[in-house]
Amino acid sequence: MDSVEQPLQHVDRHGTAVDEAVAFYEHVYGSQDIHIGDTASEGFSWRYRAVGDGDVTVGTSSVAARRWGTIDPGDDYVLAWASAPGIRLDTGSSAPVDMLPGVPVMYPAGRDFTFSAAPTVQHLIRFDRSFLESVAAARQGDLPAPLQFARQPDPDALRQLRAVIATAAGALLDPTTDRDRRSVLNTTVAEAVAATFDARPVPPTGLLSDGPATMRLAQEWMVANARRPITITDVSVAAGVAVRSLQASFRRHTGSSPMHFLRQVRLHRVRAELSAADPDTTTVAQIAVGWGVGHLGRFSGTYAATFGEPPSVTLRRRRSA
Repeated sequence: MDSVEQPLQHVDRHGTAVDEAVAFYEHVYGSQDIHIGDTASEGFSWRYRAVGDGDVTVGTSSVAARRWGTIDPGDDYVLAWASAPGIRLDTGSSAPVDMLPGVPVMYPAGRDFTFSAAPTVQHLIRFDRSFLESVAAARQGDLPAPLQFARQPDPDALRQLRAVIATAAGALLDPTTDRDRRSVLNTTVAEAVAATFDARPVPPTGLLSDGPATMRLAQEWMVANARRPITITDVSVAAGVAVRSLQASFRRHTGSSPMHFLRQVRLHRVRAELSAADPDTTTVAQIAVGWGVGHLGRFSGTYAATFGEPPSVTLRRRRSA
């Protein structure tokens, strides 16, 4: 089965009209509250350039005037850094973030936030939520869930992250970079961001749900025993609840069944091992069977539908890197 190709997005917009800049940035930031301060009749300009696929988009924004307003990051995670001082994030909170020149920070995630910015150039890397959460979960040996980031990462880690970004940025900003190379660089940058900001899945959201204690116990038991051959009866005994009651709880709180949850756990565990395995000595079948997969053809189709590529591509990526 062929991999699902992510459409490449390439945006390069610029101009000299304030109203045009406001309209564009309100669209980019999902906002109706972007303001640009007084400017001279001559000399104002703005430019926004971004290149990326469905997983990672790298962009640069320059506005030659003071600006402020509200940003809605949507479902994405955004890393940003500025070329000069004068940008403050989350201005309406009790702990605003002043961006230092050249020092990457994570935008507040999952909510609107206010900002103010002096005329300067800002660089951004936007990560698809499910992509970065999968990368962070594989690093932690956990299940994908909304991420919590360290507010003040280690300076040495930040230097290493800047080096990774500097190495990858040219190719990521080049629309002609081939899909396989872009995919490798996406993962490399995402892993560096997850490591630098100690990105951790935050329970109980994500795959682990806010349902009854017995359902939570069943989920945790399946996570701990996912390599074993498991039946719905095994899960109900471990949770201390009847099969029908357990199935009803899962349907009510997750919209699916206990065994669907188990399949998702195994999918993410297989992906984590494939990403780290040596393709010269390991096969997809070895890893999948080790995680209790019984039907490899059906598994490959589900894997591709979930992650946008067949498991063989995930395994080969290490050789490409």
